[in-house]
Amino acid sequence: MGEPSKVNIRNFSVKCGRCGEYQVLSAFAAGEEWNVYTYECDNDVCTAEDTRTLLEVPVDLDEFANRDPSWHGGKVHAGAGGHEGE
Repeated sequence: MGEPSKVNIRNFSVKCGRCGEYQVLSAFAAGEEWNVYTYECDNDVCTAEDTRTLLEVPVDLDEFANRDPSWHGGKVHAGAGGHEGE
């Protein structure tokens, strides 16, 4: 078997099971083994507390956080070091 495929959260859309609208990425937390992306509804129908979705991605497969370290939520902002071009 080959190497596992990378995961890029830009290739995902997250819909709310309550209102059916797409959720927006609202937070990122870097972990030692898993990065956690938080999605929430951005409308007047749902409250974030009721519909918050957490998407966990293994650090070694997280193409988005590793590829775009300058993004607010990427490696630089998560305290993992790294600079553009590294």
